[in-house]
Amino acid sequence: MKFYVLCDIEGVASLSCWDEARSANSCYAPMAREMALEAAAAARGLFSAGADEVIIEDGHGDGCNIDCALLPKGARLLRGVTHDIVGLTGIFDESYDGMLMVGFHDSASASGNPTSHTMVSSRIFRLMVNGALWGEFEVSAHAAAYRGVPTLFASGDEGLCAAAARAVPGILTVPTKSGHGYGVLTKTPELVQEEIEGMAARAVAAAKTAKPPVLPDHFHVEVTYLHHYDAYGSSHYPGASLLSPTTVAFDADDYGEVLRFFYFVI
Repeated sequence: MKFYVLCDIEGVASLSCWDEARSANSCYAPMAREMALEAAAAARGLFSAGADEVIIEDGHGDGCNIDCALLPKGARLLRGVTHDIVGLTGIFDESYDGMLMVGFHDSASASGNPTSHTMVSSRIFRLMVNGALWGEFEVSAHAAAYRGVPTLFASGDEGLCAAAARAVPGILTVPTKSGHGYGVLTKTPELVQEEIEGMAARAVAAAKTAKPPVLPDHFHVEVTYLHHYDAYGSSHYPGASLLSPTTVAFDADDYGEVLRFFYFVI
């Protein structure tokens, strides 16, 4: 069986501020290590339950955060940014038995943790799809479903885990921390890694019967920006229009078109 592990950093255990997520700062290195160790825990769990192949994608920033030497030797790591236009990467296709998301975070305008955001924190205030608040989890889970692959597991802050359960009923989750103003109440990294490994092992069994969520027949997307000039620029995307000085709307019947819209305007 073959699994894809998509990783981010803002949802890992103990991370509590933007400086810890940015490589130019001295406090970043321990968080990058934790990101790698949580990815490694997921891979170990998958292999222990019978996975034949595990691909890990470093999905934070420039994609150069995970130290490959910290991963199980049977795993493979995708580093860098592939610029695949319809989300995830060009190596992600219908051949995978499931996707797992590790280190994810709550959406922009939500309170899951102090680094809650959607894609580009300096641009996006809120992303709504068919009236529901979306973040990076929802974008990626629907991208997986677009390729016929179920999302089996997510770890991150409690807000993210609750959102994941709403989007994918029955998904396995590991909450790492909860947000409290500009702080977090966090589990220890050791406990989080242990829980991720155990849940990833359970995901292998779940993959045998899991189905991807059914995609809606129509998508109404509203992107609200922090700055009016970003909205104005994005309103020139074919089919997009301004709803207000800071909000752009886009409609499509195919999720691939929505992903193309996201690629260019987010």
